[in-house]
Amino acid sequence: MTGTCRIMSQIPTNSNFLTRRNTLVRTISLTCCCSGGFNGVGALVPAYHARRSIANCVYPRPQMFHNSLRESHPMRQFTSLEGLKKMNHPPLSSSSSFSSLSSSSYSSFEPSDDPPSTHGFPVHPNVDISVRSDLISDGNRRNNDTEAVFVVTGASRGIGLGVVQALVERTKGTIFACCRNPPSASSPSTTDEGLALYLKSLSPSDRDRIRLVSLDLSNQGTIEAAGEFIRSSKNRVDVLYNIAGVLGDGKSTPGPERSLAMVDRDWLESSFSVNLVGPTMIIKELMPLLLQPRRRRNDEEDRQQRPSSVVANLSARVGSISDNNLGGWYSYRASKAALNQVTRTLAHELGRGNAWCISLHPGTTDTDLSVPFQANVAQGKLFPVDFTAGRMIDVVDSLGKEHSGGFYDWGGRSISF
Repeated sequence: MTGTCRIMSQIPTNSNFLTRRNTLVRTISLTCCCSGGFNGVGALVPAYHARRSIANCVYPRPQMFHNSLRESHPMRQFTSLEGLKKMNHPPLSSSSSFSSLSSSSYSSFEPSDDPPSTHGFPVHPNVDISVRSDLISDGNRRNNDTEAVFVVTGASRGIGLGVVQALVERTKGTIFACCRNPPSASSPSTTDEGLALYLKSLSPSDRDRIRLVSLDLSNQGTIEAAGEFIRSSKNRVDVLYNIAGVLGDGKSTPGPERSLAMVDRDWLESSFSVNLVGPTMIIKELMPLLLQPRRRRNDEEDRQQRPSSVVANLSARVGSISDNNLGGWYSYRASKAALNQVTRTLAHELGRGNAWCISLHPGTTDTDLSVPFQANVAQGKLFPVDFTAGRMIDVVDSLGKEHSGGFYDWGGRSISF
């Protein structure tokens, strides 16, 4: 009851807020009654969270506010499904992204467990991927727009190719598939044969939606040429999936390094070039195409505008400084941590032009990059590419402005930096 009184003291009492105030009382009372299931922290919800929610006009949808309290709660790491099971409490909301083990809507794969909890304190709320079913959401509007433009780097194989395939199924716009050696009609058999074979399997109408772009993230000339090609072709970008990256196998390459003694200067610089510098520079090239005028206040005019643009940078949980409990992998960890910093910084700049930016951890996926390390992956935790690609798009499609700058796993759970 203390928590209820504390937050109620911050709520205006005039008639304009009366209905919302009554809804808020019921919602907060429920939250405080459940505090025992959260190690007794329900009464500690800071009053400023209530004020912020009122300002954002999230009422009269009590469940949404209830979820927002859980997600913005300073002790929210205790609200995981795993934690609730240990305390014999059911999840508070079946719609919460991390309270369901269901697979992506475009994959039959079922992961064996929820994403692990983070060890630090995330600064962004979780993404509820169930909202992708909302017909007026930015994700659905974007996917059904025939003029929308999607750019995917590392599109020749692995997760990048999986994202291209998922976008063909789930969207109606144009897809720019970027890779170092894109197949051509005159020479379809290239080193990027995964993409070539996929293109051959498509119907003419779907094939026409894909534009092939030569892009090597370690070569600034190809980055600038790719930007110019996309600019001259469509002059807009709705989502950039920055997928390409490098890890190494520890045998033919110095990385990933198990100790500082194994760190090689050339490999360290190469890792930063591909995992950080290249993705940052392609964002810079496409920045004018991502930005758009600020949204108007009128609801009808707002619906007629382009949905918010998104930059999704493929990061990794090992890039989290808070979650680094094992050490090693110097080049990869450091380059992904730096990419997360770019994401966080860029979100502030993009936000002024109705665009968002997030980092994504895909989970351990069955690709060439993970093959050297798959022997240690537990059953049910090695994801097929279609599941990973689908979940990444689910997260992007369910984003709101409040998520921009965040670091998220494949279930939409916020990871601490």
